[in-house]
Amino acid sequence: MTLAGRLVLGTFGIIAFIVLLVLGGRQHGVPGGVLIALPVALALAWMAGRSMARPLVAVSKAARDIATGATPRFPRSGIPEVDVLVEALRRMHGDLGARALELQYERAGGDAIVDTMVEGVIASDQRGRIITANPAARRLLGYAADAAMPDLRTLFRAKAARDAVSLVLAGHEVHDCEVDLDGRVVSLNARPLPRNGAVLVLHDLTDVRRLEAVRRDFVANVSHELKTPLTSIAGYADTLMDSNIDGETRQRFLTTIVNNARRMQRLVDDLLDLSRIESGRWTPRVEVVAVAVLVGEAWDAFRDRARARGVELEMLVAPDAAQVAVDPVAFRQVVSNLFENAQRYVPEGGRIVCRSERVGDGVAVSIEDNGCGIAGEHLSRIFERFYRVDPARSRDEGGTGLGLAIVRHLVEAHGGYVDAESELQRGTVIRCWFPDARSETALPEGVSRT
Repeated sequence: MTLAGRLVLGTFGIIAFIVLLVLGGRQHGVPGGVLIALPVALALAWMAGRSMARPLVAVSKAARDIATGATPRFPRSGIPEVDVLVEALRRMHGDLGARALELQYERAGGDAIVDTMVEGVIASDQRGRIITANPAARRLLGYAADAAMPDLRTLFRAKAARDAVSLVLAGHEVHDCEVDLDGRVVSLNARPLPRNGAVLVLHDLTDVRRLEAVRRDFVANVSHELKTPLTSIAGYADTLMDSNIDGETRQRFLTTIVNNARRMQRLVDDLLDLSRIESGRWTPRVEVVAVAVLVGEAWDAFRDRARARGVELEMLVAPDAAQVAVDPVAFRQVVSNLFENAQRYVPEGGRIVCRSERVGDGVAVSIEDNGCGIAGEHLSRIFERFYRVDPARSRDEGGTGLGLAIVRHLVEAHGGYVDAESELQRGTVIRCWFPDARSETALPEGVSRT
């Protein structure tokens, strides 16, 4: 039955009530007519009202379920007008579900992009309450993934960052504001959101600034290292242009010029080697070779100088460490640099020991001397470029300050590590560990690659 038919039925009940009331009033008086007509009218009205209310109540409940996100149940009323409304609700529910799913996918994609960004992203509402902060922002600010974060206005301790937050919450954009956050240099950019609130982007510049400082120091160090021999060469060359210099003085000046030129050549060669290794253009060609043979070949270049100073070399090679898997050329350079460094500090009549022993799944080759030793505050930095424990002594003996840096890079290129032990007035031990040729295990316990 249509909705119109049900309304007609209800109207008919009212009319019937009136007719029966009139007829009953004529025959039995007004009270008797009411008693006859009222039950009939109520029955008809109840039937019409119930048949219309039930599907409308069901439709109302389905609409509320759609609004709250619950799964709706759509009634079958048998009333064409109500069924049209139910079908419209069903289509609307399907469209809303499809759009909600599409928005969910888009949001998931956006969240994934934000979460994988290396920049920290923080969004807040108009009162400064943080709505979202990606993992990079939490790592940068020192908050765990599930830790509560304070309001944006109190999030930063640095005054420059707090000023930037006040500006953006007031509706102004902030560009490239560089701030110091607990020792880390961060570039802060912020802009207000269209419906109040703000979004902040934090870019960690610590490594960039550190590399810039390293570059500046490197240029300054190279300039300083080249300036001394160049000044010496220029001064002696200008003096040689005077024809009144006797032959002995001329020869002494020429010797000084040649020595300084060779010093610059060693510096340039070391810089080129270091650049080639650090840039990744060099990879070791590993062979299994005898430790004693390569160490002996490296010592040959220092034998005469050591004999003149009464310095002896002692070889201590363990039977299970007689061979090592290395690039022969690189290994000779490593040992040569260590011999040169040891001879610079070992006293006359001193002793240098080359020791080879098995450590874990590799071989450790160490060069030990009984020289003046290195103070503890310098020990962790001796593998840095141009770092010298005794700058004057090193330069006087022709050192470039790059030898140990080259040693470290060559050893690490083999997958190994290098470390040092020293005690003042007792000597120094520099140990290089090389993994076996087919070893895929980790470094020895307590050791990490730098």
